[in-house]
Amino acid sequence: MEIIVKKWGHTKDKEEVLLYKVKNEFLHIEFLNYGGIIRKISTPDKNGNFENIVLGFNSIEEYEENPAYFGAIIGRNAGRIKSGLLKIKDKVYNLNLNNGNNNIHGGIKGLHNKIWKSSYEIINNKFTLTLKTTSSHLEEGFPGNINFTVIYILEENTLSINYLGTTDMPTYLNLTNHTYFNLSGNLKNNILSHKIKLNSEKYIQVDSETLPREITLGKDSFNLKEYKFFKDIFNSKEDQIEIANKGFDHPFILEKNKELDGVIIDSLSKRKIEFFTDQPVVVIYTGNYLQEIKNVYDHISGEKYLGFCLETQDYPDVLNFLPNLGKITTKDNPYIQNTKFIFSLEK
Repeated sequence: MEIIVKKWGHTKDKEEVLLYKVKNEFLHIEFLNYGGIIRKISTPDKNGNFENIVLGFNSIEEYEENPAYFGAIIGRNAGRIKSGLLKIKDKVYNLNLNNGNNNIHGGIKGLHNKIWKSSYEIINNKFTLTLKTTSSHLEEGFPGNINFTVIYILEENTLSINYLGTTDMPTYLNLTNHTYFNLSGNLKNNILSHKIKLNSEKYIQVDSETLPREITLGKDSFNLKEYKFFKDIFNSKEDQIEIANKGFDHPFILEKNKELDGVIIDSLSKRKIEFFTDQPVVVIYTGNYLQEIKNVYDHISGEKYLGFCLETQDYPDVLNFLPNLGKITTKDNPYIQNTKFIFSLEK
């Protein structure tokens, strides 16, 4: 296993950014202490060629803009909160609105653009990167002083992400990672040749603001019990595909009746991702607005469907949409989340 740690510039606030490059025989990964960003993941294709399979940028200046949240840890809350209204017990908190009438991904100052304290260790050929940061009471309107820890673990062909949040008062936490995957390798193609299968029977319909509307049985493009190609989904005329700009930006409810939660395969490169999570939902986003990104890495133009996200998380806007399912984080009940991705090849 090889490890390189180097300075990677400074933020506008003169904070030092560190780049961690870790390599074993299965995966080559780059992490930043800025936003806990996964900058690159390289895996072999069917011919053994290692190529990058995620989206990112070549400078910290671009990451400080980063409207698509490439590779970042998302929090305090993943997704949108309607009207920025967060009700904890009998108190309503007014969150900052940074997505029209709603709060998205924790607000303007979220976990995605903080400098995290970082350290690593290698034990028995297992690489562990530990990231820590804090969020003060009423930052972006959220209650509680929070200590966050995110741990990335690389072992053979598996990347695990473990999240922990502790608080000094009742609050709500819902974290995820916003990496965009593209299994073609070095972004040589879009994701039309990818196919997806989920251990899910129901999904959540969304409205024109991508807020949750209702839980419904997955039919047609939303029945992912068997593999479906993204190209076929994008060509669908279904209302829910149209409302998300002809793609997925939808929460799928995971059945949790077996360990594997989902698989995505590129039919050309044969690269495969399997994912496992202790969360009830995965939001599948298929890059329906990535054409708005000017440059990706070495001046690759952003384009629609250039990548997809696997956002493992809680039910969206749960305290407004499904308040009985909302899990409040307290001093005695910390926030814990665990997700892992396994990278391999289709046989």
